[in-house]
Amino acid sequence: MAYQVVARKWRPQRFDEVVGQDHVTSTLKYAILNNRTAPVYLFTGIRGTGKTTLARILVKALNCTDLQADGEPCNKCECCREISEGRSPDVVEIDGASNNSVDDVRDIKENISYSPVKSKFKVYIIDEVHMLSKSAFNALLKTLEEPPAHSVFILATTDPQKIPTTVLSRCQRYDLKRLSLDDVAKQLAKILDAEQRQYDMEALYAIAREGEGSMRDSQTILEQLVTFGGGKVTESEISMILGASDKKQLRGIIESIAKHDSVAAVTFARDIYKNGKSIEKASRDILSLLHGILLFSELGNGSFIEAPAEELEWIKSCSQLASTPDWTRLFRFWNGEYEGIKSSDFALMLFEVAVITACSFPTMNDFRSFAKNISSAASAMTQNVQVAEKKTAEPLKSVQNQPQIQAKTEKRPLDVENENIAGKPVENSVKEELWRDFAATFKDKDAFLYGRLMSLPYIEDEKSVSVTITTTLNSDGDGFSKRLKTLFDNFVQGRKEFSVDFKKGGESIFTEDELRRMEDMERRKKEMTESGAVKTALEMGFEIKGVFAE
Repeated sequence: MAYQVVARKWRPQRFDEVVGQDHVTSTLKYAILNNRTAPVYLFTGIRGTGKTTLARILVKALNCTDLQADGEPCNKCECCREISEGRSPDVVEIDGASNNSVDDVRDIKENISYSPVKSKFKVYIIDEVHMLSKSAFNALLKTLEEPPAHSVFILATTDPQKIPTTVLSRCQRYDLKRLSLDDVAKQLAKILDAEQRQYDMEALYAIAREGEGSMRDSQTILEQLVTFGGGKVTESEISMILGASDKKQLRGIIESIAKHDSVAAVTFARDIYKNGKSIEKASRDILSLLHGILLFSELGNGSFIEAPAEELEWIKSCSQLASTPDWTRLFRFWNGEYEGIKSSDFALMLFEVAVITACSFPTMNDFRSFAKNISSAASAMTQNVQVAEKKTAEPLKSVQNQPQIQAKTEKRPLDVENENIAGKPVENSVKEELWRDFAATFKDKDAFLYGRLMSLPYIEDEKSVSVTITTTLNSDGDGFSKRLKTLFDNFVQGRKEFSVDFKKGGESIFTEDELRRMEDMERRKKEMTESGAVKTALEMGFEIKGVFAE
């Protein structure tokens, strides 16, 4: 007998041999036993989950001359044997991808009226039915709605969304689910046991992951490994054939990230590259491991994790190295990095930088300590401010006794460049405008004060800023210019010199209380930036958006 590949040799011949589709097989057997079969069936699901296999078993059960008490075909009668061997004259299998025209459907309509030759039912199995053209679907509609009593249609597809709703409404639909890793690994073990081959269960789980829920794909990989490994299926053969990284390297990267050991993590990453393994596959495998760790860290048990016993034990121990929020953040970060790695020509560089970045993440305990320090620092600052205000508090002078300050009466629109004020040119947006930037810091905190500052005439060049203030006093007796200069110097940090020109006359636009409030804001900001907690926050990527008065 000619050699048969594993997928064909071990194709299920009974309903109870179909793996992972009990919700479908039990329903079909019940329908057969109670003579409630439908004229049109639709099997959907990803590749390799058993759509065509179920169709053939269903055909055998419908035509079996010695149907078993549990609804299974006997696989011994002539009808069962002919269907299993693909030579039954009453079973027609059609590839929808290559027979998708109206003429192909017309042939079906012409032949379906003839009674079956040997069997009870004439059955048409149309695989990948979604590939039929629109006109072919339209031509098939009437036949599907009212087929002859001796005929049954079984449609199979991986993409039911492409089938017209008028066709779907005429079908009894069964959705085949993606197979779990446990189901695939156990079936592969059953095959190898029957073939008397040696294997590691961890290797079978690796094959199942590579098959992505498809039994046929997994069996194809298994056959390749059996041939390559001389009858043995081990993790070393998996690594050679599939290009998968050694599990010690993958686990080492995750453990190093959890311990913030970037040197060890990069060393493991570089070893993967030197061994010729796929960086993209290593990134995906790390993501899969992180998923299992996160599940166990949050749920506290391994019932939701599909993995061999040895890997599950490692997941349990590794999950203790960090908190659940830390694993959640790492998983989300790595998922984003994986999207870039798998499509980049510089996969190794992105992989190593992702590993280093992950090692530098602060833990949630760091954030808790930071929040605690911020709270303590804020309380201490509030107490210091209250003490300082108590010592320096003075009755505010009446408005009549305050120095009267006002802007020059000449109007200067803010958006006009190079306008002359008091005979002096004003340099605007062509160069850096630090005075406007300084005034803008009060825009959200005190819009009225911001407007007053912006209305002051000023001259600004590359080296200095000069502001003109008109006052009722003969000099700056109350220190307004000194306070304003202090605030501005703290803002520009030495980038430009600042001066204030006072001229007598006019009404005041500032009160001493407003200037004190400006000075207090700057002092608070300076104290916060010198605080250890705030420095830590800045190092962690935070930034100060503003300082508000109490």
